[in-house]
Amino acid sequence: MNYRVPDHVHFRNLHGEVVLLDTKTDAYLGLNQTAAVAWEVLAGGGSPEAAAASLVARFDVAPEVAQADVAALVGDLLARGLIEAVA
Repeated sequence: MNYRVPDHVHFRNLHGEVVLLDTKTDAYLGLNQTAAVAWEVLAGGGSPEAAAASLVARFDVAPEVAQADVAALVGDLLARGLIEAVA
């Protein structure tokens, strides 16, 4: 499954972290450096598997940990309406 960023969500990479703004709710969300790497892959149309692979390549993290972390991030972003599944 791949995801996209809805039109009402704006984001910017600031010094390796990502700040998201949901213009529907005026809520901000900050993503730390590792979540920012996953976000960039997901926001670019990449899969959670590709996001996890990026984490493994950039950080000292086991593949299964990266996959679990990305799955949790995706679940949170979906729940907040910050990403949506692409059919």
